[in-house]
Amino acid sequence: MRILFLAALLGALSDASGALAKPPIPAPPGADALLDRCAAVERVAAALRISGQYLLSDTVDDCGNLLGTQQYRTSETPWRWASVSKQVVAVAVMQQVEAAKLALDTPIAAYVPKLRVANADKVTLRMLLQHTSGLPNVEDGPLDARKEMLVQFRYDSPAAPGISPICLGKAKAEPGARFEYNDCDTEIVGAVLEAVSGVPLGDLLKKMIFDPAGMTGSRLLPRGEKPWGRPGYYADGRDDRFIDIGRFGAAGAVGGPPRDLARFDRALMTGRLLKPDSRTEMERGNPKLGYTALAVWSYAVPLKGCATPQKLVERRGEIGGVQVRNIIAPEANLALIVFADRPFDFGEPWQGKGGTYDLLSAALCSAS
Repeated sequence: MRILFLAALLGALSDASGALAKPPIPAPPGADALLDRCAAVERVAAALRISGQYLLSDTVDDCGNLLGTQQYRTSETPWRWASVSKQVVAVAVMQQVEAAKLALDTPIAAYVPKLRVANADKVTLRMLLQHTSGLPNVEDGPLDARKEMLVQFRYDSPAAPGISPICLGKAKAEPGARFEYNDCDTEIVGAVLEAVSGVPLGDLLKKMIFDPAGMTGSRLLPRGEKPWGRPGYYADGRDDRFIDIGRFGAAGAVGGPPRDLARFDRALMTGRLLKPDSRTEMERGNPKLGYTALAVWSYAVPLKGCATPQKLVERRGEIGGVQVRNIIAPEANLALIVFADRPFDFGEPWQGKGGTYDLLSAALCSAS
């Protein structure tokens, strides 16, 4: 790994006696270009003072660093991936489409006839993945006393089995009528995947995505598991270990080390998870829906230092104090991943300013 190459370089200058040691083995071809970009990203990340971790990955390797001051120093410490889980689940859907077990525009009643979902005879997987289903929204549920987390996601509240009861309520809009971001949509997608595959969603993701991509530290967290991985922190310093991440299910319960997310992106970029046509379908942004694609956003944006706008496929997530940005630049075959464990204003790339804009400009344009 190139990140290990950097560590070897630092340790190869002298031996235990202080004498000059043999020079390190040269990095693989193309390493210099990636490392130059990584150095540019690191300078920006240090200036932004993010507390967390970033990784920059190409189709071969990755490099990254830990940011800020925190107690979790290993790059293999697992994090919650929050709504990046939706991107992982969407890949599983496209795999089932490739296998002719699912169709994006078939009503979900054809796959889960016993699931009492409003308008199941009209709502399709495409609508669910683009958040145009019109279904109820878990965000409409009650908040805890601090108004910072839905009651249903706290360890100290009763947990309903299966899909959140809120998701099985009355529709808010006609299917396909409007966009509304909604965790219920992906919870139902997870139920469809379990129905057509015949196995629990966690087992399906392991077999079809985690294992093929070499994501050895990743899994779908079960409900009720004790506080796990890197916690998040609120502005006043309190941690968020009261959140049961497993209750987010298909919508947010995937977790693993940042390097596994780089492996996921690399497997997407190299065609190990999806055929080219399937990836194109998944990443086709709809301008009428704010460039929403299937569980990702896909658009082109001008960046500082790049001669032309750069196409981006973006997936973000946030649970408690943890924020995640997973952004693939498909034409450059690069991916930028950032985890933050406390409040940070990432901004929006299309605004031409902000943390994400600065990091992407360094990652994609520093070598232009």
